[in-house]
Amino acid sequence: MNGWRVLLVLLLLGNLALLAFGVFTNNNSQKVMDSPGLRAEWVAVERPWDQAVDVVRAPTPIAPKIDLKQGQAQLDSAIENASKQVFENPKNNQACLLWGPLLQSESARVQEALLNWGGETDRLERQVPVGYVVYLPQDIVNSGVGIDQLSGKGITDMFYITTPGPLQGTISLGLFRDLERANLQKADLARRGVAGVQIRERLGPVRVFFELRGNAPQIESVRSVFELNRKGELRPCESQATS
Repeated sequence: MNGWRVLLVLLLLGNLALLAFGVFTNNNSQKVMDSPGLRAEWVAVERPWDQAVDVVRAPTPIAPKIDLKQGQAQLDSAIENASKQVFENPKNNQACLLWGPLLQSESARVQEALLNWGGETDRLERQVPVGYVVYLPQDIVNSGVGIDQLSGKGITDMFYITTPGPLQGTISLGLFRDLERANLQKADLARRGVAGVQIRERLGPVRVFFELRGNAPQIESVRSVFELNRKGELRPCESQATS
């Protein structure tokens, strides 16, 4: 029994020694962990704000020199050009061609050929002059000058015009295809003593004309279309021909 008691005492003393050693070791470890030098060695912390940074500065741009007079001149020129483009009538740069005279059947073919040409097209209907008539006006006829008086002067080519129109009631003294021959007839009648004779165009049936307006490329394309459809004539408009 004494042996067991001794063994228990020894075990108890051993546990107390181990407990004391553990407390001592923990106190030393706490001191080591609290040391700032050891913490910095154990944990590596990057601090970019503590590092030196090389700052590269871009060169300051040099402001361009401004010529106020030159700038104002350029502005005035731009305004003037813009004003011309706004107020200038684009039709002043257009040319005009007249295509005709055409029969009704011919006009349909020409109108179809002009569908896609791009310019301005006006369809006109006119009575075409087919010649000239030399005549004695109605007021002279009403004054008593008639077929008998004219026959006495050796005139044979004459007749009363009874067709409704501006020449109704006059006396025809000759029909001519060109103005020159009509003027010769008028001069001959004056030599025979017939005064007051006049000349007037003879209008034929209604014919179709196309008045075509466009810029230079469009006018050239019209000429090409005309070469493929040679009906009537293609000539400058009357307003351009007389200017």
